[in-house]
Amino acid sequence: MLSLLRIENFALIDRLELDFVRGLTVLTGETGAGKSIILDAIDIALGGKVNSRVIRQGAKQATIEATFQVTAEVQKWLQEQEIDLLDDGSLVCSRELSIAKDSLRSRSRINGVLANRQLMSQLRDRLVEITAQGQTVQLMDSSIQRELIDLYGGECLLKQGKVVASAYETAQLATKALEKRRQSEQTRLQRLDLLQYQVKELESDSLVEPNEQEQL
Repeated sequence: MLSLLRIENFALIDRLELDFVRGLTVLTGETGAGKSIILDAIDIALGGKVNSRVIRQGAKQATIEATFQVTAEVQKWLQEQEIDLLDDGSLVCSRELSIAKDSLRSRSRINGVLANRQLMSQLRDRLVEITAQGQTVQLMDSSIQRELIDLYGGECLLKQGKVVASAYETAQLATKALEKRRQSEQTRLQRLDLLQYQVKELESDSLVEPNEQEQL
């Protein structure tokens, strides 16, 4: 859940701080009041595309910071990325935009840790669903498409999907075990070739002392 949004020098906004509470939040206002700017700011904080025009006129730098209260799934993902939650258990996604020598520079951070676009994209899908008129971004995700089609098929199809998923997981484990066995066998044969070569080398030497071969 988004709990706090801080914006500085973004589009028409000089400085703004919005607190959100649990439940439904509605942004209202006349055309041009800045509703879309708020949504754009959330999008950019989570790695959305930018250009130099998003920085407020007359400023050289813009900052957007979005604070979220996260689910167990997001916590697990953060642990996998070795990113710690803040002391209060929250997650802060920030984006710094600056203009230097007519070029736009952008830095994204997750709880202070620098993050590339790929990482931000993975986190974005776990935090928000951004929907525009007549279009939802998540509908372009093939995994979401499959999920919706399965739901349309009803309970019978969902049960069968679980059976297939279980069989697929078993097959994947068997494939990994087979590959590990093949690699182990290859290592064994390479080791055997080396030992046989060393034995032949020792046998071809003219050994004089009775225990010389054992010592070698």
